Amino acid sequence: MRVRPAALARYLVPAQDSAVFPLDWAQIFGREAPLAVEVGFGGGEALADWAAQRPDWNLVGLERPPECVSRAAALLAASGREHVRLVRGDARYLLRELFATGSLAKVLMQFPMPWPKERHAKHRVSGPRFAATLADVLRPGGEFELVTDQEWYAVEAHDHLARDERFELPPLERDPERSFRTRYERKWLAEGRSIHRLVARLRVGAPAPRLIQDPAMHCVHLPAPPVAEAVAALAGRRFTAPGQVAEVKECLRGEDSWLLRMVSADESFSQHWLLRIAPRRSGGIVKVEAQPRPYPTAAVRFAVEAVAAALAESDSA
Repeated sequence: MRVRPAALARYLVPAQDSAVFPLDWAQIFGREAPLAVEVGFGGGEALADWAAQRPDWNLVGLERPPECVSRAAALLAASGREHVRLVRGDARYLLRELFATGSLAKVLMQFPMPWPKERHAKHRVSGPRFAATLADVLRPGGEFELVTDQEWYAVEAHDHLARDERFELPPLERDPERSFRTRYERKWLAEGRSIHRLVARLRVGAPAPRLIQDPAMHCVHLPAPPVAEAVAALAGRRFTAPGQVAEVKECLRGEDSWLLRMVSADESFSQHWLLRIAPRRSGGIVKVEAQPRPYPTAAVRFAVEAVAAALAESDSA
């Protein structure tokens, strides 16, 4: 299916550019309606079917690969659905950052990566961070639905959430009746494999800490103009603080300023972005470039301040 830029402009929400966090979804959709999220929508077929089944809801899809977002946007444009929006990024963190406490009627996750290796266990939905996110963003009585072909994964997630007093869980379902089946689901059923469904309902919600505390993008004014040698020496520098890491991957020199290619991480939420260093009439400035704009997390703020401090230290040396 051919992807048209108009389809992306119509459905893709550039959430990182928002001046307000969590986002005002009623304003984005232009109406008040129950709000629900599909985490990892793949090509968007199930999301489009969900939209057809629930025209009275506002639906948001979260997915990482850009090709998935493009395919889903083209599919939604062909179906003419106006009550769906897409966000590209890591749902493990964006689910909590982009949606207000108690705002979601449902979170749907179908056939996620099970992360079978123990060193990847933190990525599973059975982890405590994801449970805390669900308890934050779901409204009381709201549902989390997980569908998977991996029985051990469903059992582990069910056992974890069942021990959490904030949730109510009926028994796991095997090969449940579903109004829509993904192409992989149909293939697996034809091979004789079973499908497992978990449904968890929130009893009592609880706010969870968020990475974005201040939506304003940070900048630091330098007391003296930046020196070329000091800026060039930043390449490869790594700065660390509890729960935060930033690294200067590359330093690019322009006519009258420098661009640093940055990587920052809050916990394991990594972002790639650009930092500009420029002289001013009195001193200089270190500021985040508008594109590609990162989410204004604590690690981004820390990176800006760490780079400015390193430049100030080189001036005083």
